[in-house]
Amino acid sequence: MNRPRRFEHEAVLGVGADLFDRAGRALINWDMHRRAGLVVVADGPAAPRRIVTLRPRTGPGAWFRIAAPCEVTTVIDGPCARGFTYRALPGHPERGWETFVVEHDRDTDSVRLRIEGESAHATLIARLGAPIARAEQNRLTRRYLAALRENH
Repeated sequence: MNRPRRFEHEAVLGVGADLFDRAGRALINWDMHRRAGLVVVADGPAAPRRIVTLRPRTGPGAWFRIAAPCEVTTVIDGPCARGFTYRALPGHPERGWETFVVEHDRDTDSVRLRIEGESAHATLIARLGAPIARAEQNRLTRRYLAALRENH
């Protein structure tokens, strides 16, 4: 059975308004995705209705030349939270959505990245290789979290 899987991950990036600004910019401008090892094809920063196609540079996704087209549905640009949500488009190996938000807790001055989403296998190759597809999705999520933590 191909039930959607809900997930949520969070990592503390550090402290300070400057870090929040840098990490928020890196997220909106697709730098987090690039640092995580993806080729990003987009006509600008994350914005509602913007289409982005993501392709892995390494791992099983790169071997099979998998492309993951997505559409940004929502952008968050507040004084303490910046990020976006995108949804998978036809041709993506998964169906579902993912939200990425950099948050600044002004009480503690801590900055964290929160990733949440829901996905299910959308293609035959993803269903046949379900354990590999899930492992690759988990690996990519860890790389997203590390991309902002290590580079800011």
